[in-house]
Amino acid sequence: MAFFQGGIDKVEAWIAERERSGIDFGDPRRRTPQGVLKAPKFVRFHMLDSGEGCDEIFWEDPHNFTPRRGRNGWIDSWGIYPHDNDGFREVDGMRIAERTATTQHIYREKENMFLPEIQFIDALITKKVSQLKQVDLGDLPQRDFTLYISLPFIDNPYDSRTDRYWRRIRVSGGLPLFVFADKVITPLWGWVRNLHAHIFHDFKDGALFGPKGCNAMDMMHLDKSGYKYIPEEEYCIAHILRTPGEVMGYHYDFGDNWFVDIKLEEIASKEESTGAVAVLDGAGGIPPDGEQTGTFHWADYLRKAARSPVGKRKAVAALFGATNYIQVGKKPPADPFSYDFDAFDLEGTRRAVRDALDSKASLPYASKKFVSPIGEQTPDSMLSDESVMLRLGMRLKDMKKGTALAQVPVSDTTFLEEGVSVGRKDNPGNTACANCGSPSDLKACGACGQRYYCSKTCQKAHWKDRHKNECKRK
Repeated sequence: MAFFQGGIDKVEAWIAERERSGIDFGDPRRRTPQGVLKAPKFVRFHMLDSGEGCDEIFWEDPHNFTPRRGRNGWIDSWGIYPHDNDGFREVDGMRIAERTATTQHIYREKENMFLPEIQFIDALITKKVSQLKQVDLGDLPQRDFTLYISLPFIDNPYDSRTDRYWRRIRVSGGLPLFVFADKVITPLWGWVRNLHAHIFHDFKDGALFGPKGCNAMDMMHLDKSGYKYIPEEEYCIAHILRTPGEVMGYHYDFGDNWFVDIKLEEIASKEESTGAVAVLDGAGGIPPDGEQTGTFHWADYLRKAARSPVGKRKAVAALFGATNYIQVGKKPPADPFSYDFDAFDLEGTRRAVRDALDSKASLPYASKKFVSPIGEQTPDSMLSDESVMLRLGMRLKDMKKGTALAQVPVSDTTFLEEGVSVGRKDNPGNTACANCGSPSDLKACGACGQRYYCSKTCQKAHWKDRHKNECKRK
């Protein structure tokens, strides 16, 4: 409430200043963070918006501005954030939060006037989408890509020249970004599917791609993660990576913030390619998902763990207290000092990815939420429109046909709840073979229609291996 009142006070102070100075309310000029009074080259400010807290880059023209570059000269997050000496973006979260509190009731979609920051990003999105329409991918969607996926900013105490956490995989260049995130990257690191938001960064120009309609809790931090992104569902890996050596970024969980580098190492010939997803190798254990442990927090835990027994005990406790460890029933070791943070389970990782491929796509518009019921609850009260809206951010009647609510306990008093597909089929243009992970030439199971296959060979293999016991003939 105090935050909201502070926003009102700033608007009133702005109005009073304008009246005292005699500046017309229609004057487009605003003071930049450096105190220079000037009109922005592209965006428009609402007459009640003083521009306080708005980064100076938004006074530029998005069609020809110079994006800010970070480590290795890469551009992340549309190129709008400054970077520190290590090349990591510096986001003034408090400044942005205060500006959001001040402007959230000034700009209204129905009035067709958006926040200047959104106006700027919308222009970049329009430009990028137009460029993507002109891209000729050739046969890249039919060729296999070898990708080296690593967690930057986490020191390797054994060899400073190498990554402590990394995975090497082979996937099709035509694998849709949504499938790549949901069924490959997430299980590859042992994280929880459909719990957090994510975005891909095209480091060539800073363009962002993310899940359409995502309502994950950490979406509240999108204004500190690029403001807006291109829906990823229409694009594949080859739309971002096309030349060996290129790297794209992946940002998972806008609250805790995990950052991932994805490097294209090799492109196989079309003749040698199968389209199948394969986990080839890796290093480092499963990083925590939750417990306020993103890239930098976990790196700090690991540094302290290496320095003292107390630090290691705290790191092990944080790891086994994370959602992804609790969800699968992992118990903390009796002796935390003997725990190996770097143990990599290749077969376990392959199994996790395979299980994800043999499942329905997550529903980002009904993402997982933590629920801790208070007081006496009945099944009817738990399923009331008001109750479901408070928990999931949507009403039951707004869920798509063939979907339902699913609940998974994480403790005696808390469960995770999300919308899941039951009878609803995956979009054949945005899924992968349930057996091998190829996105090409997909056809649904003729009996249940709930799994897709790239060939009869894959369908037969999957039938014998597991689908025979699951398939429901209609």
